[in-house]
Amino acid sequence: MFRKALFLLFSLLLLSGCWDSKAVDQIVFVSGLGIDYQDGEFLVYARILPFQNVGKQEGSGAQGAQDFPLWGAVGTGSSFDSATDDLYYTTQEPISWAHIGEVVFTTRALEKKAIIDEVVDVLNRYSETRSAPWLYVTDEELPTLAQARPILGTSPWYSRVNDPFPVFGQFSTVKPKAIRDYLINRYEPGKVFIIPMIQLNTSKWTKDNQPHPIHEFGGAAFIDHGEYRGSMNAEEAKGLRWMEPESERIPLYLYKDEKDYASIVFTDPKVEVKPRVERGEVKASITVEVAGEIIENPFDEKDDTLKEMAEKKIEEQIRSTYQKGVEFQVDVYQIGYHLYQEEPQAFKKLIGMEESAWLKETTLSDVQVKVDIVSSGRI
Repeated sequence: MFRKALFLLFSLLLLSGCWDSKAVDQIVFVSGLGIDYQDGEFLVYARILPFQNVGKQEGSGAQGAQDFPLWGAVGTGSSFDSATDDLYYTTQEPISWAHIGEVVFTTRALEKKAIIDEVVDVLNRYSETRSAPWLYVTDEELPTLAQARPILGTSPWYSRVNDPFPVFGQFSTVKPKAIRDYLINRYEPGKVFIIPMIQLNTSKWTKDNQPHPIHEFGGAAFIDHGEYRGSMNAEEAKGLRWMEPESERIPLYLYKDEKDYASIVFTDPKVEVKPRVERGEVKASITVEVAGEIIENPFDEKDDTLKEMAEKKIEEQIRSTYQKGVEFQVDVYQIGYHLYQEEPQAFKKLIGMEESAWLKETTLSDVQVKVDIVSSGRI
């Protein structure tokens, strides 16, 4: 009997176990990263989410998730990796990098040559991190941007920066992009990568009649093979939404004599970009087809009239965004990429050339917009 007990005890000692495991409330979870660059150094801002800020609270009397504090930390270093490692000197618990939801670059950081490539390379190589985090660009100072809070007591873990597509499906502006999208498109010839811009808004939402800071979306930043080329605000970038086949719902407001006239909601644009070379110059024609439903028509205008007004307005927005891109020499509608796909030999002649040598206002020679009013909104 004694031998059996001894054998059983020895067998238990041989069993593997999680002797060094940590409870979830003893781990520092990094849920977001902000990347800045100043005076020759990386500044990496880490947003730390307490575990109790992730779980849902049961019972109507439970404390709302946003009442828990959001912790932040900043590391500095000569490289992105050394700046993140700088956090280990002061952390009180092990850091988990496996749940990063978004990475935000300042436009100042993007001025450093190939900084986005360096950051993505580290995140893509490190075993804990994945290619799923969303990418954003901001003109704000990162500590200022970090003041934003979700509404209605929702945990920041479930905020729009971590889950942008539901709102994009209801109000399509600039398509959200993840690290995986950057990896897929980085080395595609002629491809320009477009990242949504975010900023802080303190005027549109209130909590108990007090201003509630929240993220505002709408603009776009342009990365050309790892190099930052410039950005547009929400108004300047409106043409992009018509050129994105994945746009699900695009509102268009029509005005007459600078007064509200009508509004139409469009869905699922069909886009065709046809590049060509004429007499040594690159030319492109764009065709956009959209179907819309009238939402507002207070003057009871005819559908055909609204259709014509919508076609003209959409063309204006497409051309305006294109011309803004020409100002800082960025191919916003991927004309070079479409030329590479359809006429690769002609595209080879563009390699090594500055965009200013071929990307001009006249390059976009023709824009055709076809609007179909499928419903007047009346039953």
